[in-house]
Amino acid sequence: MKGCSVANIRTAAGIGLFLGVCIAIAALCLTLGRTPSKDASPSFSSGGDMLEYLMYQGEIRSKDGLLATWYHAANGKSEMEEALKSDIMILEADVNVEGHLTPNETNLPIMAHPPAVYSDNTLQNWLNSVLKSTKGIKLDFKSIQAVGPSLDILFAKSSEVKINRPVWLNADILKGPNVNHEVGVNASQFLNLVQTKFPDVTISPGWVTLYLPPLISNRTYTREMIQQMYNLVRDLPQKITFPARAVLTRSAWPHFYWLLQQSDRYSITLWQGQSDPLTLEDLLFIRDSSNPQEIYYDIFEPLLTEFKQVALNPNRNRLFYPGGSIQLYFQPEDSDGLLVNWYEADISFKREFFSNNSGMITLNIRVQDSSSSPQVAFPKSPTQFPLENYMNVILASPNPWGVFLKIEDQDALNKTLKVLSKIYDRKGLNVPVWISMEVSYGKFSMEGYIQGKDFLNTINDIFPYVTIAPSWPVPVLGLGYTELLVQDMLMLCEGLWQEVSFQLNAVALGKESLSAVKLLQASPMYSLTIEHNSEQGIFHDGYPGLMAIRSQAEDRIYYRLQQDYRNMFLASIFTS
Repeated sequence: MKGCSVANIRTAAGIGLFLGVCIAIAALCLTLGRTPSKDASPSFSSGGDMLEYLMYQGEIRSKDGLLATWYHAANGKSEMEEALKSDIMILEADVNVEGHLTPNETNLPIMAHPPAVYSDNTLQNWLNSVLKSTKGIKLDFKSIQAVGPSLDILFAKSSEVKINRPVWLNADILKGPNVNHEVGVNASQFLNLVQTKFPDVTISPGWVTLYLPPLISNRTYTREMIQQMYNLVRDLPQKITFPARAVLTRSAWPHFYWLLQQSDRYSITLWQGQSDPLTLEDLLFIRDSSNPQEIYYDIFEPLLTEFKQVALNPNRNRLFYPGGSIQLYFQPEDSDGLLVNWYEADISFKREFFSNNSGMITLNIRVQDSSSSPQVAFPKSPTQFPLENYMNVILASPNPWGVFLKIEDQDALNKTLKVLSKIYDRKGLNVPVWISMEVSYGKFSMEGYIQGKDFLNTINDIFPYVTIAPSWPVPVLGLGYTELLVQDMLMLCEGLWQEVSFQLNAVALGKESLSAVKLLQASPMYSLTIEHNSEQGIFHDGYPGLMAIRSQAEDRIYYRLQQDYRNMFLASIFTS
């Protein structure tokens, strides 16, 4: 999100550099007498990125998992040949040992999906045929007995010829929703075999699941299931794609969202059971709440085609997870948080304002008494506006908006969260929502402020699907953000699964800022938001603090500045 003023500043600074680079490239080309050509047959690692491979093959134009196509159960020779002749990009096939769980069981890997335990196709023959094509490979292991012999075959094959494409190894290794029986592939054995026998792969570790209609069971993936899986794979070096049953994923999205944030090597492969009542809205919600390269879609027709037509329309309204990051939502240029606009709600704002602008808007929330609903309070005006009504105005805007709710006290917090929960339950809360209060805890304990644990517990008890935005009481910031203040804030937030954005005062940052950087280092889901306005001083009072934090990083740092201060800071940054 970039205003014209930023563009003009950057353009003026960049034209000279651009022309210089062009001259240098032209001179180099003339010197060499030719342009470099692409290697006709490059070596592509079997542990490489699937989307990068498909882009190189010319199958897709961008790193978007929605563009990848799948062939299910290419097991028997006839299905395999049909898949190889098709324009499908990735072949998925099931691997078991011949005669599994019968008196005739062998250690020969065959291509068969239970209950079938015999096949006219072996893994050896399957690989011989598929490696003559350019198709991507996904092998789904149906028993632990099949894993070791199959990896031996893969290793031997890689010694004979270049596999030269990504290889995914899938196995359901944990119990998932509505399942009580033991899984067929032992988790530790599967992962250990991959590491020792053929580690140059993408690992696809999943859950055994069962879909039951909501009238029978509303169980979905739990936080514990996701955490158990993460504990198994967190130290592995490979790319990991987690297969998730699509019909159960939206209801568990806060946990899957957390999982994706833990590493840029992680992705999710959504799959659909034959009779699963998956909806277009479910898919759009997941699509809009993630990066395109993070999600693959192994979905049946005709839903898949309908989904692609709607999802790839850039002008539609998004269905965003309210606890998602604003960097994902606004996608500022170069991931620079300074380019996200911030506004303070004003009594003069009408619907036209929200239709003509975009960014995060700060709402100051109060309640008049114990029986009243939460109200939006405006600076220098006695007029107040019901929060739910104001939210409806924002949510009706065609432009992207996020909401920063600055809460006055415990009663206002309770009632605000209940309003948000009400809107969310009717699937209407599709913008980022931040909840902020000055909190008391440890070295920054002070009377008159909500206890930090009470703040967090209230959010988690009533409506947890938000970004938590705690700040320190202003009176404790006389020496800036000291190491003790930072350490105790991290201790307070330890164990949170939500996005957290720590609210920092620019003037205080000018006194001590180095310790504040440790907040970013503690978790990939932590960010900083720097505040400065005329109540805290003139622009130059906060400038040292702004520059101190700007020099440390641009990613995951946002600037809640009043508009004239923001313009001055932009001019300072982009003309330096």
